[in-house]
This record gives sequence, structure tokens and C-alpha cells, in this order.
Amino acid sequence: MPNQTIFQSNEEDTTLGGRISLAREASGLSISQVVKRLGVKSITYKAWEADRSEPRANKLVALAGILNVSPPYLLSGLGEQPIKISLPEQQINQLTLQVEQLEQSLETATTSLRQIKRVMATMT
Repeated sequence: MPNQTIFQSNEEDTTLGGRISLAREASGLSISQVVKRLGVKSITYKAWEADRSEPRANKLVALAGILNVSPPYLLSGLGEQPIKISLPEQQINQLTLQVEQLEQSLETATTSLRQIKRVMATMT
């Protein structure tokens, strides 16, 4: 992984929110995947990326782990920068998200079917 020094700068990573966004994109994760793993609301996470608020220390450390970067990188831009993952890994992450969405749809459908069966049982 390339190391960032105070003498090297990228406009995208000049703020905490920019570095969070850059690391998330490099990891191939969607916002919904990150918030699900981190256990925060989407609006909270989006505010972090937009530099409208900042995560608490415990969430910042957890976020760094999820995004596979160091906490010092997120805080200051120093240290190892995120490296874009390969296309197959991005596709795997997208497929994982689709599987999670399908599982949730299946749970909803199963619940609906059970309710319909209960209603039908009372009718006969």
C-alpha cells in the first residue's frame, strides 16, 4: 500500500469525510453495507462523508477496520492509503449485497405467507 506523507496530497482526501468516502469506494462497499456492518443510521454515515459531523472514536476505529484502513489515515490522511480492490472483488461485494436484499425479501414474503395461511385457516 502506498504511504501518504504531509508533502503528498490529494484533493479528495483533504477532509475526514473525503477520506471516509475514498476508503469506502476503494473497498467496493456501498453505504448501506457499511452502515449495516457499523450499526449506525444511513443519515449519520452520510453526514460523516459530507463533513457535516464526525464519528465518535469507537465508531471511527470500527469504520477503519471495515474499510481496511488505519484510524490515523482517516483522521489525518497520513499512513497507508486505501487501494482500489479488483473488479472481481467489487462484483463479489455487489453480489453479497444482492443476496442480503434477496434474503430480506424472502423473510418478508415468508411472513406474509404465514399471515395469509392463518387467515385462511380461520375461514375454514
